[in-house]
Amino acid sequence: MIEIASLNNFQKFLVCPKCKNKLEFGKNFIICTSCNSKFPQLADDWLNLMPDQLLENEATKWEERLLEMEDWYKHLMTNSTSAINCFAADYTPFVPFLAGLSGNILDVGGGIGVPRNYLNSNNNYIVIDPSIEWLRIDWSSLLDRFPYLESKPNFVRGIGECLPFPSESFDAVLSFWSLNHASDPKLVMSEVARVLRPGGRVLLVLEEMIPQWFDIGNPKFLAKSVFNSFFNTISSRKPLPRLRLLLKLLKREDWPLQTDHVRILESEIKEWTGQNFEIIQRVWINQYLTFELNKI
Repeated sequence: MIEIASLNNFQKFLVCPKCKNKLEFGKNFIICTSCNSKFPQLADDWLNLMPDQLLENEATKWEERLLEMEDWYKHLMTNSTSAINCFAADYTPFVPFLAGLSGNILDVGGGIGVPRNYLNSNNNYIVIDPSIEWLRIDWSSLLDRFPYLESKPNFVRGIGECLPFPSESFDAVLSFWSLNHASDPKLVMSEVARVLRPGGRVLLVLEEMIPQWFDIGNPKFLAKSVFNSFFNTISSRKPLPRLRLLLKLLKREDWPLQTDHVRILESEIKEWTGQNFEIIQRVWINQYLTFELNKI
């Protein structure tokens, strides 16, 4: 187990996000001893290992999508009751999975680290996220429900495409609604496979996934939640969501996509995970298609 009781111990657990070699830690910069990459340090209670030049990919409009996501959460936090209800509704279904984790846990795109409230206290939990806005928001109005938000998690500013961790260093990886925000989701999954030890577990929670034929025929499939996630429909009248989802599949129509997301197909998930992972469970949790994976 990696003990992260201090920032110095945390530093020993990191490598260059580009070449995966040793880092030297100075007062104002982290420098790679191999490729000479230089990362300015902007605070004394979190680490910056953001490879900015690797994100110059206008095709995905990654930076624009990141800003849109940040604005959404800032707006959510203007109403603490709505924020509490949102986080509770989204995370509560995953409590049994989180409670069963142990060891070193990486949360890719984990923000302020809400899962800390559901993990065993003896775990070593690390967040990697490109946005430092999470650390600037005042979370005090949510502390009665989510007490761990009072403190920052072990936080690295970085991206899933270039994880700054040694190979086979984590026992579990979490990805709550983050893969749809990535610049290169396939590369993220490759990096997740690299840093996870054999037998390690992955929780992959995805947004705006197109249901399969067999989903719509399953009585347990939450068609209304999935339909509303695509079409933002709130109505006292029943919109026959199961039938309308079925018709979209039959007509092969385009499916709506939030402007801060990239479309991910289930066939791509299976392609990206096939060599390294075994799918333990595939299940819809509310409107989110969720995969539990084990590294082979």
